[in-house]
Amino acid sequence: HSVSDTISVLNSTFDLSIHRLDLRYSLSRYLVWAIPTFGFIGTVVGIADALNKMDINKLMGAQGDKVLQFQAVTADLSFAFGTTIVALVLSAILVFLMNIVQKGEEEVLNRAGKYVLTNLINRLHVSDGKK
Repeated sequence: HSVSDTISVLNSTFDLSIHRLDLRYSLSRYLVWAIPTFGFIGTVVGIADALNKMDINKLMGAQGDKVLQFQAVTADLSFAFGTTIVALVLSAILVFLMNIVQKGEEEVLNRAGKYVLTNLINRLHVSDGKK
């Protein structure tokens, strides 16, 4: 077996390892994508609840009724937008952490590949040259 064959096998193995690593993150990527979506769904539900609490008759009535109506609507709107903020912050944190972990795993693979190149393939190349 030649050095070029060995390098080819190493590159194929490395590519498969990177692909396997990438596949392991597919569910994590989906969840990170889904979290803001759930936050936006919470926003839509909260806005719908707030709009449902608006009673036109009360809005046309006494000043005290208007204040209570406004407080109920703003409380629902506050909750609605709060769900979005929580989801977006959580998603940003998870993306950051996932990238750190994935980068670390890829660096380990790169170091292993470099080690094999330095300590095995270069020695094979030197021994092929001596023949």
